[in-house]
Amino acid sequence: MSASITLIGSLTPEYLNQFNVWLDKRGLYGVSHVLTQESDNVSVVQIRLTSEITDSTDVRAALLILSNETGIDHIYQATMLDIQAGGLAVFDMDSTLIKAEVMDELAVEAGIGKQISAITASAMRGEIDFVESFVQRLALLKGLSSDVMDGVYNRIEHMDGISTLMTVLHHFGWHTAILSGGFTYFADRVQAEYGMAEVHANVLEIQSHALTGKHLGSIVDGERKKFLLTSIAEKQKIDMKQTIACGDGANDLLMLNHAALGVALHAKPLVREQAPCPMNNLGLDGILYLLGMTSKDIRALLSYK
Repeated sequence: MSASITLIGSLTPEYLNQFNVWLDKRGLYGVSHVLTQESDNVSVVQIRLTSEITDSTDVRAALLILSNETGIDHIYQATMLDIQAGGLAVFDMDSTLIKAEVMDELAVEAGIGKQISAITASAMRGEIDFVESFVQRLALLKGLSSDVMDGVYNRIEHMDGISTLMTVLHHFGWHTAILSGGFTYFADRVQAEYGMAEVHANVLEIQSHALTGKHLGSIVDGERKKFLLTSIAEKQKIDMKQTIACGDGANDLLMLNHAALGVALHAKPLVREQAPCPMNNLGLDGILYLLGMTSKDIRALLSYK
């Protein structure tokens, strides 16, 4: 299907006219589709391009500048996926499916929250190696009682729109998976709550009801996430043209750029610059608009379910 540009935010007729002028100056033309209704909190307009883009890198960079200047998401997609055909959707967990970094929350329980959160933030910005930072942070949690983990999970908020997105994707037969640099203890519970198909995350080593500061098995880093995206698609016999990846950190970039639709959700600046589809103005349900659904379609399906 053809390329598209989706605008998400406080859209006025005046701004839409300005954006059409911007498109005209670049020799870009398309058909606009309003995907939301006046009663919706956020407006979404998708322009399905009828002209060919010769330099998508240049267009993405220019659209990111507009996004930063206006506060309106301007999201370019080289191709449109078919939501009704099903596919594979993979998600980072921390700050993507949930509104927290689990390692940071465990650090709060250990009384070293500021120390670990600073390392986490640096890793997510891509300033230090993820594996190095993971091992370093985990070692600082040695001796923490595993009894705190239930309380940590219960206080974590889940990302806006997660239930809506999973309900709709599963309705159309999508295979959903968590690919997380966090921990299975938490990812397994998110998976169970939303009926996701599988989890790939790090395993905490626990002895005598306390964290040892070590992990079991291989670390799920950026390379591992990209590998899992590809291998799950192959195993499920899903065309890569029908794959979605969503994350927020630097360790998500490889899978975001490898999937047909790579959504950087409320992402760090480096990730916004390097990911295909940075989105700030909606939660996870915003992905449904990138798949061409209208808010009316979404509400009708949810009421049916």
